[in-house]
Amino acid sequence: RLWGEDDRIVSLRGWEAPAYRTPNVIERGIADAGHFPWIENPHAVGRAFHDLVDSLRAASMFQDRD
Repeated sequence: RLWGEDDRIVSLRGWEAPAYRTPNVIERGIADAGHFPWIENPHAVGRAFHDLVDSLRAASMFQDRD
């Protein structure tokens, strides 16, 4: 789940449901970004996706050992 920390359009309250709080969800607020973080801070969004891929790879490697 990714959001701009300065977003004044979308409330974060909708993401508090248990369905969005699972081990395979990475939460990342993007500093210096509002409703369009991929435009306002693309480097931070890129890092967030990189972290997600790393997390998925690590989980996949762990599952292959079982």
